[in-house]
Amino acid sequence: MRRILTLALLLAVGYTAPAAAGTTGWSAEWITNRDWQLSAKAVQPVIVELPEQTARFVRLDVTRLGIPLAEQPLDGRNRMVTTGDTRRFPALTHRLQLAEWEVYQEGDVNLAAGRGKFITASETETVRKEWEPALLADGTAAGYQSAAHDSPEANIQLTLDLGAAYTFDRVALRPRTDSANFPVDYRIQTATTDGDWHTAATVTGQVRPEPWLPEALPIFEKGFATHGQITRARLRISGLGVYAATLNGRPVSDAVLEPGDADYRDRVPYADHDVTRILRRGGNTLAVALGNGTANALDTKGRYRKFARQVSDPKLIAQLDLTYRDGRRQTVVSDGTWRTALGPTTVSSWYGGEDYDARREHPTAWANAVVTTGPGPLTARLGAPVRIVERLPGTEIAPGVFDVGRTIAGLPEITLTAPAGTTIRVYPAEALADGHVNQSISNVGAPIWDQFTTAGGTRTWRPQFSYHGFRYLEVAGLPPGATVTVAGLRTMGDYAPAGTFDTSDDILDGIHRLTRHAVENNMQSILTDCPSREKLGWLEQDHLAYDAIARNFDVRTLMAKITQDMADGQEASGLVPSTVPDHTTLAGAYRDDPNWGGALVLVPWQTYLTYGDRAILQRHYPAMQRYLAYLQGQTGRWVDGVYDYGLGDWITTEKPAMPRAIPGSTGVWRVADGLARIATVLGEDPAPYRAVADDIAAALWAKYYDPATGLFGGGGQGATALALDVGAVPAGLRDAQLAHLIDTIAARDDHLIMGEISFPAVLSVLTAAGRDDVVYRIATRTTSPSLGYQVVAGNTALGETWDGGSGQSQDHFMLGALDAWMLRRVTGIDQRPGTAGFRDLVIAPAVDGGPAAASGSYGGIRTAWTRTGTTVRLTVTVPRGAVAEIRLPGLTRTTGPGTWSFTSNGGAHR
Repeated sequence: MRRILTLALLLAVGYTAPAAAGTTGWSAEWITNRDWQLSAKAVQPVIVELPEQTARFVRLDVTRLGIPLAEQPLDGRNRMVTTGDTRRFPALTHRLQLAEWEVYQEGDVNLAAGRGKFITASETETVRKEWEPALLADGTAAGYQSAAHDSPEANIQLTLDLGAAYTFDRVALRPRTDSANFPVDYRIQTATTDGDWHTAATVTGQVRPEPWLPEALPIFEKGFATHGQITRARLRISGLGVYAATLNGRPVSDAVLEPGDADYRDRVPYADHDVTRILRRGGNTLAVALGNGTANALDTKGRYRKFARQVSDPKLIAQLDLTYRDGRRQTVVSDGTWRTALGPTTVSSWYGGEDYDARREHPTAWANAVVTTGPGPLTARLGAPVRIVERLPGTEIAPGVFDVGRTIAGLPEITLTAPAGTTIRVYPAEALADGHVNQSISNVGAPIWDQFTTAGGTRTWRPQFSYHGFRYLEVAGLPPGATVTVAGLRTMGDYAPAGTFDTSDDILDGIHRLTRHAVENNMQSILTDCPSREKLGWLEQDHLAYDAIARNFDVRTLMAKITQDMADGQEASGLVPSTVPDHTTLAGAYRDDPNWGGALVLVPWQTYLTYGDRAILQRHYPAMQRYLAYLQGQTGRWVDGVYDYGLGDWITTEKPAMPRAIPGSTGVWRVADGLARIATVLGEDPAPYRAVADDIAAALWAKYYDPATGLFGGGGQGATALALDVGAVPAGLRDAQLAHLIDTIAARDDHLIMGEISFPAVLSVLTAAGRDDVVYRIATRTTSPSLGYQVVAGNTALGETWDGGSGQSQDHFMLGALDAWMLRRVTGIDQRPGTAGFRDLVIAPAVDGGPAAASGSYGGIRTAWTRTGTTVRLTVTVPRGAVAEIRLPGLTRTTGPGTWSFTSNGGAHR
């Protein structure tokens, strides 16, 4: 945790820190490859020495371009180009690309620094924040690129205005990190006035600068011998950013994408494997391959990335503890005696994809590993490992375009038969456009691809160090006579199913199916919001759709990890970032909104209610208190007692949207309300937090209720629902506000016009008012905007927006509150208010206005009911150790463990 807590406070709440390396018997050392010590290595520029010049203008005049690339360009709307004459893979494209352009005077003063807006280009192909002439002087890896050229011959000029005449004698040109597209022939020209040019230096036959980025990712090996019968072999291992480990050529486990995502500055998770059955008597080899992952999120040019940040160079730590039958012990540890080389993976990008050259699988240039240090303490894994849980064969639906049948998160698998040296690319996407994969920066991100170069014959390959969200895979570069088949390997965190759901209504079943698929696809080592464009742990969904997660899967350990990630990411100020692990600092409210940061309070609270886990509340109670104190301390955001800051009712379809202070204030209210409830459970005083919540509710009503119209916050569905849900509406006006809410829903033909923040509130308010029939009408709409529309439109996972269209991600569960409602209200499985852990049950299915039949389960609790006219027949299984109150129209019974049947006919029952 990057903040200071007193020992007394930590002990008072029962905090137990996860064990760090050095405290649990580790004697291994972190090791790396010498070429991959990038954090200590700068991109080296090409220095052009000049006779001393005094000039205001400097020009780079390029006449011949360098090493070309096989690109995948984007159009003006940031969509991947798949048709037309635009040059793309496998054709080679020539360009000028530079990261920085520097002009030095004596004393190493860079006259170009900060002068980006005074750089002009004779031609440019701009990609915002990636390639712009102005970025040549910003001090980052972003820079300038020319238009695409068919040949190396060129006539490109870049002109820098220094603003006044200066004396200088050097120009530095910094290449992109792989040194591609660096000019071969060029001149440096200077002028005192624009137009009075003379040549200060001419360069011909420029040798390609030494690339900053190594040509491939590192692999490591350690050979060792065993002597005698081994009864136990335990391997503890971690590697950054992603590792794949084998023992004698066999994977040490079936987990993939290890060690899982985290903020590695705070903790580095390690796995513990029993490898006894893989060991051989005599010679053995432990091998590890490394990829970049989020620990080394490099600015990989020409490929999509969400963020670029280096926390750690690729490195590993491993310790193999052997126990022999006769009691002897042997330990194999990572240290400087391991050998390392650059392996077959030539590009590893968590977002942009992976390149693999099978011809590099048997390197000859080995060297000793370099001992180094880790970025944070080693801790045992929190949460389940990620595994491949399903293989979906691809069907070729157009030349080179394959459909795996549904949207998944996972790994493309290709089987290629082709001559050695054949290179193909596989482009993943969730949707098609004009018969080709539809990649754009707004849906899955673009461009993204995986690339495989074969060593000949028939080979099956999949990425090891990254994954994608996709349904469709498009193969490019397949030569005549070669053949390829593809499949999708679906991955997810290995969390056991917790519940089932089935009804006689196809739309309700479809909403559940789409939501569950979206939860599965985003349930990797963290809960992401989408498995492609973002891959970030956006927090609001975790509490807004909590039951859609926890009623479908047993996520007790996952929620413990997410809560620890929030505690790790909390700043000294108390701020909780909107995404954890905290990989990227987003701007303004994108980083700091109480409906996101409030998950630090609400996720542990919901975890306690679900699993009865009081310890998670104790452990993180001080962090929750600091977060509320942080919100209260943001004095510039509080206006008339309401919190006027945040992202508003995110993805709302309401125009104009409700004032942002309403969802902002209800977000703070939920933090204070949650703390009051948690304080009660922990035996602390809830009164201060209850007072904060009550004050916010009163201030909201005072500011946004209009007595003349009788409307709150403009009268929209979302604002009205939020006011009712947090108790802001005075008792004498609740009926009128509820009636207004129901009327506005009916006026919209039972469509909801709101965003994700108010969505759970409307469901909660309607159920509390006994109007589940209205929720059923909402749920079964099939015209846009509605989740039913996504069902009839053929979506296979829940989309990012209400209509689930291909312009956005088609694999989000943030609108999963309706599935959460169905898993609770349609099945009828709930627990008595004030209890936790599902031992004191209330079984009260919502039969009014619902389907003719429904069944479901959660844990060992099962229900099945049918409705014929006014007659409802219900079968309930109550697990051992639980009691249940059964509620049907006209019937209330209490029962213990066992399977029971009940029939209700209005007021009659048996």
